[in-house]
This record gives sequence, structure tokens and C-alpha cells, in this order.
Amino acid sequence: MSEMTDLVAERWGASGPRIVMVHGSLSSAATAFGEQQVLADRYRIVAPYRRGYRPSPDTARIDPDRDAAEIVELLGDGAHLVGTSMGGVIAMRAAALAPERVWSLTVIEPPALPNGAGRPAADKLAAALRAHWAQSDLTDLETFAAGFLAALSMDMRLPSPLPEPLAEAVRNLTTERPWETGVPLEKLAATTFPKLVVTGGGTPGFEDVADALAEGMSAKRVLFEGSPHAVQRIGRRFNDELLDHLRSAEAARTA
Repeated sequence: MSEMTDLVAERWGASGPRIVMVHGSLSSAATAFGEQQVLADRYRIVAPYRRGYRPSPDTARIDPDRDAAEIVELLGDGAHLVGTSMGGVIAMRAAALAPERVWSLTVIEPPALPNGAGRPAADKLAAALRAHWAQSDLTDLETFAAGFLAALSMDMRLPSPLPEPLAEAVRNLTTERPWETGVPLEKLAATTFPKLVVTGGGTPGFEDVADALAEGMSAKRVLFEGSPHAVQRIGRRFNDELLDHLRSAEAARTA
């Protein structure tokens, strides 16, 4: 099955099973998954720049459903699927759209806050983010980004002025609504491909969400304590866990 999308993608590796990797909101394909390029000796990695992130086409607002449909096109006849942060939400929505094309699913701290509703830390984070959007000047990108990171309990100092790629990412972020962006957990629970949910322990609300997702879709749950929000950037320890997950999925497919 050929790809029918105008998204631009990084492509690493010439042979092996395909992995589609979906980046989050304050990053891009090459930056988010640089530590996974070493896997290209045994996998074909496709890491698209989501719509709104150059060099992919521009967009007036981020639409997770449109993004999910575009990720489905990149799965071709079948692939492993990995998503980090909002890319994890998009990956789960894509997997629910076309489960027959998904060999395995790995999500890293996805902000699927509606799926964590009723859990104290998830509810607190959802309220904080909703308030931040409501109270912020969405055109003041530096202040907005700093407040967003503070709401996530992330101690990260951004450069000032923001470099244009980061300013573009923050502008995209202002059009998102993470407290409303859940995933179809019942549909995912009915699928048979292996699932892995990974967190780094830095944002309690994301831990609550990850617990709810893992329980709801019978996924393996892994915590790399002390890791950044983009847990995949720790490199080898994450890659080893991911490789085990992929190999297990491939063995199950072969059987």
C-alpha cells in the first residue's frame, strides 16, 4: 500500500520492519527521535513532521483527528507505531482508526487527560492547563510557553527570543486543548496488538493518565524514574525496552 500524504518525514534505515514515530508539541521529528536513529540498522523508521511543523505544510490549528488520519496513511500495509507526548495521543487515535495496520503501539507520556478523569493528579493538571489557556495572551509565545511548562512541573528554561522553529511549535501548541483530547480507549482495548505505556515520573498528572491507559487497554507499563517528559531521549535504556517490545510483537505475529 503506497503512502498518500503530503507530510515530509525523516526516513532512517533501508530494510526491516517499519516503525512510524510521531513527535509531540514542542519538538519535531529529527529532534524528538534522534536517539532512535541507531535502530535503523534493523528497522525502517519513518518520522513525519506533523502538519504545522516545517517542512510539512502549514496549518491554522492543530487537529488531532486529521493528524491521526495522516499517520494511518504512513502505516502502509503495517508498521509498529510510536508516539511521544501529543504524538502519543495521535498515535492512539490512528491505531483505533486502522488497528489492522498496527503491529505494536508504544506511547510516551501522552496527555490524554480525559482518560485520566477522576484521578486526582490528572484532574489537577487538566484544570491547571484549562486555566492557563483561559488566562494567557496566546500571542505572547514566550510567556505562554513558560507557563505551560510550569503547569507540567517541568523545570526548563527556553531561549529568548524563541528560535523560529520553537516559536512555530509554541504557536501550534496554543491551538491545542489537551484537557479535551482523549483517546477511544474501548476501541483500543478490543485490539490484539501489544501495547507499551512509558513515563518518566516528572509530571504526576501524566502518571495518572498512563496508569489509566495501561489498565484500560491491558498495556505494559514502564516508568523510567527521573527521565524527561520525552523519555525516548534517554537513549539506550529506552531503546532496549522498545526493542524488547517490538521483538515480542514480531514473534507474536509470526506465531
